[in-house]
Amino acid sequence: MASWFTRLSSRQPPAQLGPPWAVPEAQLFDDDEDPAARLLRRRVRWEVVDEARNARLAGQEAFLSLAVLRLSTSDGGVGARIPLTSIHREEYMQPIFGANYLTGLAMQDGVTVRWTLEFLSAGAAQFASVFFRAVRAARAGGTTNAAAIQASARVASAAEAETCVWAEAVPVDGAPSADLPTATAL
Repeated sequence: MASWFTRLSSRQPPAQLGPPWAVPEAQLFDDDEDPAARLLRRRVRWEVVDEARNARLAGQEAFLSLAVLRLSTSDGGVGARIPLTSIHREEYMQPIFGANYLTGLAMQDGVTVRWTLEFLSAGAAQFASVFFRAVRAARAGGTTNAAAIQASARVASAAEAETCVWAEAVPVDGAPSADLPTATAL
């Protein structure tokens, strides 16, 4: 019987993650998405792993929009693009010892990957809240009120920057009041 150490050391080194997930950084935002649909940007430690191919990709920055989670290495190399409609089994974890993180699976073109976003500073819960709302909206075909999600993103950005004094629900242009938070800045 092999020991834990021999099993670990006998593994092949991870390969670079490939299509459909890996995207050159220069093309990470090359799509037809409306710039107004971009919600949040966070410094995180992220990783996307394809266990079937023993491939992984890691980086330090996440961009969330109404349709796509973009992950950047910030060095001009290769990033990852994960459509929100491909995400499933997503979870927000708050361990007692360690950083808060989001994790889940994504499947596209028959390829399944495990992704993780580890938050190293404030704003994890706010990012997770906006993330889950954006995923629900994407699954619903974009029929959810985009203005409500964008307002939540503004609150999350203010909370991360520690400029948010309080947040309250205020109806805007017919949006349900319980679905549209606003923030008051310092």
